[in-house]
Amino acid sequence: MTISTPRPPHRLQRLGDWMNDEQLDCTVVLGADHVNHFCGYWRYFGGPSGLVVGRDGMRTLLVMRDEVSVAEQLSAADEVIGYGTRGFGFDLDPIAGLTQALAAVPAVAQAGRIGLGSELPGADARLGSLLSASASDASSTLHGIRLVKDWDELEKIGAGYELCWLGQDAVSRGATPGASEIELFTAAQSTAQIASGGPIEFICDLLSGPATADVCCPVHVADTRRLETGDPVVADIVVRTAGYWGDSAGTYVVGSHPDAEAARDLLLDVLEETRVALVPGATGADIFDRMHTRITEAVPEGELPHHGGHALGLTSFEDPHLIPGDTLSFEPWMVLAVEPGVYVEGRYGARVENVFVITPEGGVELRTALASNGR
Repeated sequence: MTISTPRPPHRLQRLGDWMNDEQLDCTVVLGADHVNHFCGYWRYFGGPSGLVVGRDGMRTLLVMRDEVSVAEQLSAADEVIGYGTRGFGFDLDPIAGLTQALAAVPAVAQAGRIGLGSELPGADARLGSLLSASASDASSTLHGIRLVKDWDELEKIGAGYELCWLGQDAVSRGATPGASEIELFTAAQSTAQIASGGPIEFICDLLSGPATADVCCPVHVADTRRLETGDPVVADIVVRTAGYWGDSAGTYVVGSHPDAEAARDLLLDVLEETRVALVPGATGADIFDRMHTRITEAVPEGELPHHGGHALGLTSFEDPHLIPGDTLSFEPWMVLAVEPGVYVEGRYGARVENVFVITPEGGVELRTALASNGR
């Protein structure tokens, strides 16, 4: 399905517009997610990092000294500066070196007013103490920019999402009598990780038999229980690669379980109904209310004890959320994972989950969006 609504201004332009409105000379962000968001640098086990974005869009990335060469290869920054000394583990306070290096960047040192946002506890205050410039809190602006995704972000979320479905396929194929939960968990993880070509971050609810009614971790964590004929299996697989998350859930049956299979069919219908309702101006509260009503009316003995979905991207659990209290209006190009579920205590549970892009025509499943809409 082609997405007809125009793509949003790029996030750098949105940040630049805010700086112009506030008459800021630059914005300084600290933390791996902020850095990844604005210059595309993310590294497995990377050290503390920061980025200076000038009002003209120039980007100066600061990383630990030994990361400079790889940051120059992987990031879109115009300049990469290393801080600290050669080697790892010698400096027990790298934030001091990072903030001092940031304060010395000419765009920061010469600024009269800057925007400042940090994901590193206390780092913003430490940087502020080194500056003569006045600082404006950029937190709410950065949060608002993250809500609406650019095309390259859809591609990065899509990469994690595809790995999730490879993991789901491994669970589906491995869900046979005698297989253990932890074997299925491990098969999903290893399949996704090998396909990624590098380390991934991996989260997984893997439940089987009557324990599928326990919903998720930490209530039930994959263990050595072996599958039996007639068992339902619920797998909720979340994968991060290149700093962006994908999410998925599927329900499988070893042989036959009529109630669990009927519940899965119901949830797939609910998923489609929800997809159609994912339009600008809708809210998570309204969506959840309809989802909850449909599920509990269809399965009176069951419950939906978790959110109906959430946005994702740089983190796996972002605003907006499909919960009773979330009244944030949806906007085009938001990305939401929608996950209806139903659980009958002591008997069985079922859950499905897909990721959608918000459009005026309703949600477009992410894989379809990426396949149908080129740059």
